[in-house]
Amino acid sequence: MEVAATRQHAHQNTAYHCLLAYYKLGYFKQHLAHVFNKSERTLSNWIKTYEQTGVFQRAKRTSERTFSRTWLLSYYSDHPLAYLDKYQAAFTRAHHIAISKTSTYSAL
Repeated sequence: MEVAATRQHAHQNTAYHCLLAYYKLGYFKQHLAHVFNKSERTLSNWIKTYEQTGVFQRAKRTSERTFSRTWLLSYYSDHPLAYLDKYQAAFTRAHHIAISKTSTYSAL
């Protein structure tokens, strides 16, 4: 049997099955750490999080836009023949935030 990838975030099914085995089947943390190839500290964190919040999934990260498309669209309407690097430079000058050409293109 090949060694599974380690030192990565566990899938939520892994955490679910581990918690199920801990609470319903009564397995010890030491045994579960060996079976799921995770440290006992990781399992303790899962158990603590589950007991405090009642959920076992990792918190979802919400990304908020730091700017809206309106600025890029208004710049595009004022300068319709400008290349993406011009949009990028103008945006950086106006907002003091770096933006990629890909993000500039996708916003248009």
